[in-house]
Amino acid sequence: MVLRWQVQSGRVAIPKSADDRRQRENLDVFGFALTGAEMAAIDALDTGAPPRLDSDEFGH
Repeated sequence: MVLRWQVQSGRVAIPKSADDRRQRENLDVFGFALTGAEMAAIDALDTGAPPRLDSDEFGH
């Protein structure tokens, strides 16, 4: 579900797994879509991490 959230949010997801079953699950990320409510619920999660800065905006 997190991989799908990343794809649907326009983020680049680079999953890593040595397990065949997990690799198949990761490839199925395009076989479904999250609802607006599901996207909003994940977006609302507070990780406690500081915000990431856009390196293009800050000249890095």
